[in-house]
Amino acid sequence: MPRSVLYAVAAALPFLVGCGGPDPQYTVVVIPKGLTHEHWQSVRRGAERCARDFKDEEGIDVRIIFDGPLRERDALEQIRIVDRRVATGASGLVLAPQHSRTMTACVKRAADAGVPVVVIDSGLDDMTDVVKYVATDNYNGGCMAAKHLIDQLAARGKTAPKLILFRYAVGSQATDDREQGFEDTVKRICPQAVWLSTDQYAGATRDSAMRAAQPLVLRFKDEVDGIFAPNESSATGMAEVLKSQGANKRVLVMGFDASKPLLDAIHDGNIVGSILQDPYRMGYTATWHCVQHLRGNRAATGRGAPSESTREYLITANDLTSEQTLGLYDPAAQERRDTKEFRFGPKKQVQERK
Repeated sequence: MPRSVLYAVAAALPFLVGCGGPDPQYTVVVIPKGLTHEHWQSVRRGAERCARDFKDEEGIDVRIIFDGPLRERDALEQIRIVDRRVATGASGLVLAPQHSRTMTACVKRAADAGVPVVVIDSGLDDMTDVVKYVATDNYNGGCMAAKHLIDQLAARGKTAPKLILFRYAVGSQATDDREQGFEDTVKRICPQAVWLSTDQYAGATRDSAMRAAQPLVLRFKDEVDGIFAPNESSATGMAEVLKSQGANKRVLVMGFDASKPLLDAIHDGNIVGSILQDPYRMGYTATWHCVQHLRGNRAATGRGAPSESTREYLITANDLTSEQTLGLYDPAAQERRDTKEFRFGPKKQVQERK
């Protein structure tokens, strides 16, 4: 079978969600970094809600196609998906690039083909061909994580704490910014802190995080006071290893993002808090901007347009059951959210990379 036919067949398969009839006015393809984390399912739900709102409020048919690589470290597959979707008729793309540098060329190809690209979650080194950037202010999230962890350690009498920064992966701008915000804030508010490790990477999955955490914990478990893990899988992987070594609760772990295991760990006291994003709003707002651009409403878009922050939230054991917290990750609570603010609420620009 010719490769072009294979591409056409493959394009119709993954995660097709129809909004409207068989010939929608617009087809927006949402391309996450991967399919394994709950974060991306919230992005999908937000995009689908936006499509329903366009239909219900303005009679505009928007089809959402959710199509991403299985693994978050497969940038080549993500590039193939972008190129394939452009070739098979996407009106616009909402893209969470796996790598800040290697994804730039395929975004330019899409833009040159007349397919607008809204980037979410992580930026690119060159944003010239992006019509909008919708993301968490990850640098600020890292600052918030540092302040909470240092405050918790100080409350335990740890005024010169020994810390580990458990990094995520090379080339991920979102987590790079979180890590930089964390480091900068610790150095500013607690210059006497001692860094035991800042060069170990968790990788893209909970299993890879556990493998990387094991030697760190064995080496430093009797010294370390606090650990920052900048995403869901690194935080839960580290917490599991600490628990297996009997160092949980004594070593304070600060996380980022939400999942049932991570929230359970907060509830049980094995993680002292997490910075939650708003991926539902991210998916909704990015889709809204993409469709507005396609409709010619481009006052706030256009190549190299400004960024927009979807906010970040500190969650502790005291906040786990609030409606606001549930709305950040729970499907039923997300359906109850008022989406008007996603389109017309106050806008905050994402901070530049430090």
